[in-house]
Amino acid sequence: MAQQMIFFNKSVCDFSDSNVTATASQGSDYASNALNRSNNSAWITTDSVDSDNTTFTVDMVDSHAITDILLIKHNFSDYTIKYWDGAAYQDFSTAINVSGGTAVNTHHTFNSVTTSKLQITITGTIVADSDKQLYQFIATTKIGQLDAFPVVKPVLSRNIRKQKMLSGKLLVTESIGAFKADFKVRILSLDADLSIIEELFSSNEGFLVWPCGGDEDQFATERLGWRLEDIYLCKCINEWKPEWYKGLYQTGMKIDIKVHEIV
Repeated sequence: MAQQMIFFNKSVCDFSDSNVTATASQGSDYASNALNRSNNSAWITTDSVDSDNTTFTVDMVDSHAITDILLIKHNFSDYTIKYWDGAAYQDFSTAINVSGGTAVNTHHTFNSVTTSKLQITITGTIVADSDKQLYQFIATTKIGQLDAFPVVKPVLSRNIRKQKMLSGKLLVTESIGAFKADFKVRILSLDADLSIIEELFSSNEGFLVWPCGGDEDQFATERLGWRLEDIYLCKCINEWKPEWYKGLYQTGMKIDIKVHEIV
């Protein structure tokens, strides 16, 4: 069955929090790259082998509640992830202990824990004895997953600037770009979905949008913006207008959400 998009709170180990640090037993100079929300830079080791039992550690200093961890674009086949309880690293309620994995994007969910540190121990890579790499490490709490299927109109903007030259040709400049999207539902009456949408509009720090909902196999082909690796920190940029459809209080609401990726 197709999976609708999932919304998460902003990662508790996002690089924008000056308290957060990332270190590693190998390639520590690059560890912070895994916290910068980018699929263009990564934590990567040099001359690492599987028997090194490489560790990657995130220290948030302050304690935060988390229910989900996402590893985006990695090459780990055998690894564990544990949380710090103030004295030692412990397993989550659903222990994260992967063996023989082949997925390069993984999502782990568990009962809420409050912690200030998280640690991955990698004991195997998909290609044996490869250098470890991880583009995004996300630790968060889930806002929810929509049950309704809105009409989604995403845009992957490259922020193109055009300047006409004397020759008549164009000088075109562009950046890496940003994600934005419109979500529309003609009539939405599901209480759980409406609660999710209210929380999105109430978010001050922004929220993570995972358009594929953790299932890219539901699409006819693998397309940019709908892949497992495509997850964006966004905010609503329009006003919340809780209008009952045709003024009938039992029918549901018209939903129009405009989100834009933020820094």
